[in-house]
Amino acid sequence: MTLAPGGFVWLLRHELRLALRGTATRSRWARLVPILLLAVIPAAGGIAAAFALRDVVGDPSSEALGLVGSAFAGLVLLMISTASIAVLRTFHDRHDLDLLLSAPLPPPRILAAKAAGVTVAVAAPFALFVAPLTVAAAVFGHPQWLGGLAMVAVAATVATAAAFAVTSTLFATVGPRRARVVVQLAAAVLGGTVFLLGQSANFAPRLAHRLLRAATGAWPPPLDWPARAAFGALLPLAALAILAAVSWWAATRIGARHLAASAETADRRIARSRPMRFGGGLARVLIVKEFRLIARDPELIAQIALRLIYVIPLAALVLRGGGHGAGIAASATAFAGLLASSLAWIAVCAEDASDLLASAPVARVAIVRAKLAAACLPSLVLVAIAAVAARAPWAAAVTVATGTVAAVTAALLQAWFGKVRPRAVFRRRQSGSFVLGVGEVVLAAAWSGTAALLARGSPWALAPALFGTMIMAGAIEARPRDG
Repeated sequence: MTLAPGGFVWLLRHELRLALRGTATRSRWARLVPILLLAVIPAAGGIAAAFALRDVVGDPSSEALGLVGSAFAGLVLLMISTASIAVLRTFHDRHDLDLLLSAPLPPPRILAAKAAGVTVAVAAPFALFVAPLTVAAAVFGHPQWLGGLAMVAVAATVATAAAFAVTSTLFATVGPRRARVVVQLAAAVLGGTVFLLGQSANFAPRLAHRLLRAATGAWPPPLDWPARAAFGALLPLAALAILAAVSWWAATRIGARHLAASAETADRRIARSRPMRFGGGLARVLIVKEFRLIARDPELIAQIALRLIYVIPLAALVLRGGGHGAGIAASATAFAGLLASSLAWIAVCAEDASDLLASAPVARVAIVRAKLAAACLPSLVLVAIAAVAARAPWAAAVTVATGTVAAVTAALLQAWFGKVRPRAVFRRRQSGSFVLGVGEVVLAAAWSGTAALLARGSPWALAPALFGTMIMAGAIEARPRDG
């Protein structure tokens, strides 16, 4: 447990530096200022809560225990999705296990440092939010609330243990490649489900009421221990901490060993040869190629799925307030634009063989057209399904027209202004242009508003349509002349 090279703490610091490498900015102040600003809000909330509950003494109510217990369960589920992806990146994507395990260091120490790095990386974002709240409340009269910060560490420990158990089991049963696909998609669905449950009050009030009633119900012991520990009960906190530590030690010790062996085997595995079939036509070959590349990268698929999941509450509000046909037209148009933009961002900009394509005896415009067609096809399928669901002929026609326009214009923005980079860089959406990201959202909102008003037969549909047309006219004027 020293900082000497090769020690556990030294290895753990190395893992944390690797985990932060993708999010680190150029200057120290650029990293500290957002963290300090984000800490002000929960700290203010902790002070306000401490003063509001300064006269409350004794055990918390059953409703409070139930609500905190439900929040803890949701936190663990959310952390499991994050921990599963972190385990994949640490033991599968970095490809550094052969080098580390060949070093003159005990292998259990190396694997334990990697597992601890996953746990710290999972706990850190939530601890940064909870710590200011609980510390501020403790300073102003509620020191028992520090148990909430301790339960964040317990939740991260349990989530890491579960992630190691699930991931190592999948690696052993279905193989590293399929396990990666399953983990990425399951993590996206799990995280999106937790988000939708948190937003259910905005688009499903009855469901939200039922969930709240179930969440505030009394939990029998020992199921209420997490909530009591969060409120400072020492015995449940100690019991849960010991249980989490034991499960973490067992799951990470066994799971890390299996993952290391599976990753080593996967790196040395030789792909079996199989007969290749070549299709005719440039467009067909390029479209199939783009779909195959997208299907082989489940992390990018998960990011796209999460991006669309985050739009579901807004789409539900539009459906509730805009009528059936108008709501479907607006929602489908927005979804089509955002989906086409994400796929075009991958197909056009994420390219490992850009030099090879540039030297091919094919016109560049033909390659770009095929890539844009691959990006727009899923959106057009979505638009066709939404048009059938709209039932009214006029609303269906509007859905097809505005959805197609939204998909094509969003894809064109990516083709004109997106920067071509290797696919590995595109696992982080924020690596793209901020201005382009804002522009595609504004453009999707303009076409969505046009669809909603046009489906209602309102002449005001010309206003957002004109706004979207002006954006595209400006984009045409500003685009690179060789694009």
